Amino acid sequence: MLAEDLDDWTGPIAVIDGELSAELRQRSYRDLGTALEGALERAAEGGHRFLRMRGDNEEEFDQAAAAEAIVAGLQLAGGGWRVELTGAWFDPERRDGCVNSVAQVLEGAGVPYLIRDSAIGLLDAAASADAEELPVPSA
Repeated sequence: MLAEDLDDWTGPIAVIDGELSAELRQRSYRDLGTALEGALERAAEGGHRFLRMRGDNEEEFDQAAAAEAIVAGLQLAGGGWRVELTGAWFDPERRDGCVNSVAQVLEGAGVPYLIRDSAIGLLDAAASADAEELPVPSA
């Protein structure tokens, strides 16, 4: 669902890459990687703002720090923007996923946001694995 959402995206986009972003070039995630690259290219071609930066929760500059840089760099606070969030991972119960971290930064900055249905949830990923054990991602 996330790849399809990105395939349809035609507006401004900001991407925060974490530890698992390297997997976007591997066969099992190539569709997602291709969709992400396409969304960035369409933004550039359409004259929209676009930004891609690293922000990993295992590093000093984590996704929250990256989100703060995006809010400042794109002047989102007070600018009438509404941000739509998607990606991995979103945890609606514990609120400790990477999407949650970015949402908390936006909320603190007063930037309205919504979390798209395509956000990959920790609970959804665990349920879809059936009996297969999933590694718990860090970002």
